[in-house]
Amino acid sequence: MGVLNVTFLGSDVLAKEIGKSADSRDVESYVYKENSDSGVKILSLVRPVTYPEKLKPLTSALTLGDFVVLEVKSIDAKFGELLVACSCSGISNGVIIPNPDEGGWIDESQLEGLVNQAGLEKWPIKKLDALQLREMLLEFLSKKQAELTDRIKNPLVVAVDQIFNVKGVGLVAIGGVRSGFVNKHDSLKILPSNGIGIARSLQVMDDDVDQANAGDRVGIALRNADENSLSQGSLIVKENENESVVVHNKTELKFISSAFARYSPSAGGVLHVAIDLQFVVGRIEFADAEKIVVKWDSPLMVRKDGTPHLLICQLDAKPRIIGYSIEYDKLE
Repeated sequence: MGVLNVTFLGSDVLAKEIGKSADSRDVESYVYKENSDSGVKILSLVRPVTYPEKLKPLTSALTLGDFVVLEVKSIDAKFGELLVACSCSGISNGVIIPNPDEGGWIDESQLEGLVNQAGLEKWPIKKLDALQLREMLLEFLSKKQAELTDRIKNPLVVAVDQIFNVKGVGLVAIGGVRSGFVNKHDSLKILPSNGIGIARSLQVMDDDVDQANAGDRVGIALRNADENSLSQGSLIVKENENESVVVHNKTELKFISSAFARYSPSAGGVLHVAIDLQFVVGRIEFADAEKIVVKWDSPLMVRKDGTPHLLICQLDAKPRIIGYSIEYDKLE
């Protein structure tokens, strides 16, 4: 089975023509499943519903994606912020679809210029209907399936975005398997609380399974786990894999400014970092032209494998995504 996680920055109309709506909160999920001779192919779309009012759904969707679909209704401030977010996300592949509302118009030369300024010149600008887009995503999945599947070889990390109790089942954590795999009955550890639980059962796409792999959205029913040890943004790892995640309380990082940023980090300032469904606030203790040092209000957890981007945000800036970092070290 191959899964492509798609950050879908477009209308619900287009999303519903590609996949079936699975659940809806601050982000909506849409799933398309295709059976073929080579196996099952799944497109899992994540759309930030409450953006631009809230920034966190956008950053959550970006930290989960392997491919971005950016539908352009008009060239405005929202589109500019989305371009910046995409260019800072570390997602290498995407497509930009001009699709103005009836009576609207997009200057395609202006669109191309902005895309190039944002550093996304390798992303094609194409007018695609839902069927053509779906075929494009399936073709990309076929080409990248081996690369995506390789993530299973890394230690388990599940990023949690929902927690609730189910009568007769108990405590359930739902999230994305960022790397590795989890088996039914595995002993698991919850970070940063260091809580412990056992995978009583697993569910992927409403089906009970014995194993969930990298790329899957999984529901884990946890036995012997304390509900207070879990929260949105928690990471679940295997109890015996102690080196899969580094927990930071203070970080030195090389800051790379976004293309259109008007904000420069300075000592005493506050910023947010998004990574693996986390949205962590910190205060800048030191800043110069090459690096900044940030003390986090709550622990920042970073996977050791994959070197994910830290998407850096300042909520009072315009655009709110001000840059990113791929070089960072734990100080505390």
